[in-house]
Amino acid sequence: DLSEYNILVSADGPVIIDLPQAVDAAGNNHAKDMLTRDVTNLTTYFGQFDPALLSTQYAEEIWSLYEHGELNPEVKLTGRFESTLPPVDLEGVMREIDDAREAEAARLLRLQELNE
Repeated sequence: DLSEYNILVSADGPVIIDLPQAVDAAGNNHAKDMLTRDVTNLTTYFGQFDPALLSTQYAEEIWSLYEHGELNPEVKLTGRFESTLPPVDLEGVMREIDDAREAEAARLLRLQELNE
């Protein structure tokens, strides 16, 4: 776990002094969650000293840059992120759920009729 104990802060900025674990993001299904956890922990800690950090979205920004092959040491992070996910078709999801319920009810009715 990356935490405030792994970071030295100097006039030149923060320096990570110990990378507690290396994660192959391409081969680990939990990589995004681990990154989010660590960045959230750091944001919460450093947000005590600069409350503006508490409204940032560094984890989402970093992960998006990684996914698009744009994450590199020269990238200047902003802490801002806009989701590009399409809106959820809630009506469609509810139709699928209702259809599944109806199919299950019909299946149970057939089983009940067979057992009578």
